[in-house]
Amino acid sequence: MRAAAWPVTPVLLLAIAYAVAAVPMQDYLMIGGVSHSQLATLGLVVGLIIHLRLHPWCAWRPDETAWARIAVLTALTLSAAFTLYDWRESVAEIRRWGVALAVGYLVYAVPSRWREVRWLFVVLLVAPFGVALFALYQSFAGIGPAAFGIPGTPFTRSFGTIGQPNSFAGYLNGAWPLVLAVTIWAWQSQWRWRWPVTFGLGVIWLALLLSFSRGGWLGATAGVLVMAWLIGGWWRHGVVMVVVVAGVMLAGGWQLIPAPLGPRLGSASQIVTAPDISRDEAQQRPDVYAAVERAAQFKAGWLMWQTSPLTGIGVGNYSNAYVDVAYNTWWISRGHAHNAYMQIAAEQGVIGLVAYVGLWVVQWRRTAAIVRQSGLVRWLAIGACGSLVAVAAHECFEYLQVHYLPVHVAAVVALAGVAPRVAPSVEERI
Repeated sequence: MRAAAWPVTPVLLLAIAYAVAAVPMQDYLMIGGVSHSQLATLGLVVGLIIHLRLHPWCAWRPDETAWARIAVLTALTLSAAFTLYDWRESVAEIRRWGVALAVGYLVYAVPSRWREVRWLFVVLLVAPFGVALFALYQSFAGIGPAAFGIPGTPFTRSFGTIGQPNSFAGYLNGAWPLVLAVTIWAWQSQWRWRWPVTFGLGVIWLALLLSFSRGGWLGATAGVLVMAWLIGGWWRHGVVMVVVVAGVMLAGGWQLIPAPLGPRLGSASQIVTAPDISRDEAQQRPDVYAAVERAAQFKAGWLMWQTSPLTGIGVGNYSNAYVDVAYNTWWISRGHAHNAYMQIAAEQGVIGLVAYVGLWVVQWRRTAAIVRQSGLVRWLAIGACGSLVAVAAHECFEYLQVHYLPVHVAAVVALAGVAPRVAPSVEERI
């Protein structure tokens, strides 16, 4: 049965869509020196105020993930309250996390009809395509720092507007699963936009490949496997085969893959086996330098967590605390521990890590249950599950709670959650 009409303020819906679109725009085309994500944060506040003034007695819809969002916000606040470092860095980080938490709730709680989320649906498809197309131009034109060069080619690693290839790959890992799910549904239903969506998927995947992000590749592999498993049928047999092949590749089979892909993939295992040597020694061994540096940053996070295991050293203060735990001549902080879970534990303590994992679990449970439905609703849920897993796997190698990247994933997961409520009008209006 169609849900009862719900009072909706267009300004709030536009503010939500702008917050999602602002992520790939980042600092490009800034207005008055202010980034689009900062403007979008202000837009969300204004939209909420207008909505509450127009509908002061409107009760908000219950959301089973609300308690987990409150737990994350509480952990962030505690880490900021007890930090011995810069509380202003913590406040800025809380603002970035808060936008994603708010978007995840609002996309789920506000809409009653498909027409109220269709613009968000369009943004979630078009935004990653646009930034991926720009990234391909960068890569093929050889634009970027010398360190971004792909060995043996005139190309550079794709980094889009995000600035760093690994973070850019993290953004795409949160975006392509939805595009893939919609592409499959489009061909099944003979949707008139199936060819443009398919082309967009190809562009996004190529940009992800050219990012040369090992964590991005492994995260994408995990996302594809989970989506194939959820589709079911003979696809599950394919998942088993891919897992076996992936195990062989990581065990040494990568040597059979020609350069530059093979060596890049094989170096991922060096992070685990990297020797504990000084920076001066590592400089004499360029084959393991990057892995040793990553391991040093990870260990720094571990040492930070030990200094304040419950509430952490303060969200956003990894670099400020790094000087107190740096060792073995690795004095320069890279800004993160190259592992999201280690960094969250270091900055927010056990409370923050448990809250973060708890939010992931409740979102997964709700989204996975929707997979049992049919039509576009089912495919939106499969895409959201793919995004959750792709990002979670990528975060084993990278800290992706930067540049407002979680906003896109939050919107994807929330769109899948709201889809069953607006289902009666989805496919007839798309």
